[in-house]
Amino acid sequence: MIFVKPAAHLNRSVFVIAFVFLVGVLPSTHCKAAILWKTSKSTSSSKSRFNYDRSAEAREVSHFWVHRKLSLGVATAGVYGLAGGVIGIHFHPQWSVDLGYGGGSHFQSFGFRVKKLLLLSSPLNPYFGFGFHRWERTTSRPFDGDSVSPHYVAQKFMSEADRLNGRIDERLVHGSLGLQYVFTEGEWVGCGLFAEINYLLSVQDFQSTPTGSLGFNFFF
Repeated sequence: MIFVKPAAHLNRSVFVIAFVFLVGVLPSTHCKAAILWKTSKSTSSSKSRFNYDRSAEAREVSHFWVHRKLSLGVATAGVYGLAGGVIGIHFHPQWSVDLGYGGGSHFQSFGFRVKKLLLLSSPLNPYFGFGFHRWERTTSRPFDGDSVSPHYVAQKFMSEADRLNGRIDERLVHGSLGLQYVFTEGEWVGCGLFAEINYLLSVQDFQSTPTGSLGFNFFF
């Protein structure tokens, strides 16, 4: 009995010391491991994500859109009729207002749209836009509706009364979805080509039609 009590007391002391060690050391070790894991994860993520956006080419394209504030262009079909001219005012690297004037046989077209680029780091850039255009005929002389070009103007938007009275007077809201390529370096810097699809809707009688447009822009 004399030797058992010191042994039991010693065992309890060892147990307490071991418990304190485990409580104090393991959580800190676990936290350090967690911190290191999160750090390595964020580092690897930062290295793997948006690599192109941080490249020299991407920076050059972004610089292009920040400093080019105006554009002049020509477009075919769509809301412009057969052809038209476009002035773009870029009040933000991604946002612009396009002012357009054009026409087809027997009518003129004029209006505007708001346009947004979806990327700033690639010369090949999708975009969308929405706006308002008016088609107007300034004379009331009789004409053959079949001679109106583009044909969808007469087929989709002119009534029989319009044909008889020689009248084209349409107010259109429209949306567009397009893709453009712009040269941001080299001899062709500032030049851009685009193709888009349009959806036209008359605010008078809600007649509508899909169409498309091709064009050229110069940004400066």
